[in-house]
Amino acid sequence: MKRAVFYGRFSSGKQTEQSIDGQRRKCEEYAREHGITIVNEYVDRAKTGRNDNRPAFQMMLRDSYTHSFDYVLVYAVDRFARDDGDYGADKKLLQQNGVKILSATETIGTNSDGSENLGGILTEGLLVALAKYYSRELSQKIRRGQYENVQKKNTLGGNVLYGYETVEKKPVIVPDRAKIVHTMFEMYADGASAYDIADALNEKGIKNSKGGKFVANSIMHMLKNRSYIGEYVWGEYLVDDFYPPIVEKELFMTVQRKIDYNKRKPGTNKAKVNFLLSGKLYCGHCKNPMVGESGTSMTGRTYLYYKCSGKKRFRLDCPQKNLRKDEFENLIVDQTLFHVLHPSVLPNLIDEISAVFNDDKRNSEIAVLQDQLNQVNSQIKNLIDAIKKGIYSSSTQKELTRLEEDKLTLEEKIAKQDFLRTVSYSREQLEYWFHQFADMDKTDETSRQDLLMYFVNKVIAYNDRIAIIYNHLGSNVEELSIEQIENLIEKEKNPNSEKFGFDEFGAP
Repeated sequence: MKRAVFYGRFSSGKQTEQSIDGQRRKCEEYAREHGITIVNEYVDRAKTGRNDNRPAFQMMLRDSYTHSFDYVLVYAVDRFARDDGDYGADKKLLQQNGVKILSATETIGTNSDGSENLGGILTEGLLVALAKYYSRELSQKIRRGQYENVQKKNTLGGNVLYGYETVEKKPVIVPDRAKIVHTMFEMYADGASAYDIADALNEKGIKNSKGGKFVANSIMHMLKNRSYIGEYVWGEYLVDDFYPPIVEKELFMTVQRKIDYNKRKPGTNKAKVNFLLSGKLYCGHCKNPMVGESGTSMTGRTYLYYKCSGKKRFRLDCPQKNLRKDEFENLIVDQTLFHVLHPSVLPNLIDEISAVFNDDKRNSEIAVLQDQLNQVNSQIKNLIDAIKKGIYSSSTQKELTRLEEDKLTLEEKIAKQDFLRTVSYSREQLEYWFHQFADMDKTDETSRQDLLMYFVNKVIAYNDRIAIIYNHLGSNVEELSIEQIENLIEKEKNPNSEKFGFDEFGAP
């Protein structure tokens, strides 16, 4: 007997139990069709999927150690998790306990018989990527509303620019602070540096907008901010006379010319270093990003390495050691080529992906979603008709808001499925694309960057191991112990030598 547990979740307090009922009903239908018995259920209400800190979800993970079920059955992948890192780590934990994830509405990495579907693995990653895309689309809709406010010259909330306060949504000058801002511009025009200005303000006990000390970086941002001459740059839009000006345009332009000249002075520019794992490498101890850094030893030698931003920016007592840039990037490139693009894997992977793009079930999935959307549209119409007849209350408004959210969610799901249905690649096209990476020159910087961009989702570094999370989100978490890492790095440096100590792996 194939045993499964149902996991359901909705994220907004404005949604209701009906959302869980719909998820449960679809999962029960899937279970009946595939001979699966649902033995238990775990439900999180009004809980976000952006992290896995959900009570029922955590209980499900703990119960997986009892080996009392074989599958976790969800309505869709985004009910399990929306965060790629959590998804990969939690999926691996379940796999270690003999439990696989099944989606009732999507083709992902596991078939209902427990076998692995390589094409579904890549599709699973694509669905997560598309979810992010449509999340950005929603953000753009919000930005359109913000644009209307900007056109009316209303502030958008958040931190108020130093020298101003907000009165009835309009920016208003604070005289004492405006005088300080003007003095900053005058000092820089007269030859003072941003460091000089920060020191002068701090010596007088003048605080920044957050009540702290001024620093050179924030001074430079202020000196380049066109808001002080009345302009407001919002995205690609420029709004004149948004702020009441504090600085004369002539003084502002004098300062800009000085800034430009100082940037061009001999010796002020350093060669730009491209850290390939920026935005992908995270500290496993404190969960903060690891950022590119350079340092100079007592002998004058320059070192490039990745450092935990928790230690650098937030002064956390994090035990994470620094990682040498070149050695670590070479390791991730090599492992990606071996793990994702190995010649023994590619043929089957290409066949499976080609099959996914020609999956006839896509139409039936869209039909189910379209039927749900039609029902929601009908309910919205009925509510609007009732409102027109004078039937209106706070409950009516809440229900209408919930239905509008459900409509948006369904439209996004249909668009994702429709995208997968309409996109088509021949086996030859897929083969050509993959082999560009499989046969790449590992020393070519552009090829290395493209490889990591397309195939690596996240790298999590600990002091005793690393985890590489690949974009295909199937058996995607590759873990390497520090001993394996040391052997791999030393083998590349000198194939005939033994491994070297971990201290050599950390940057000075």
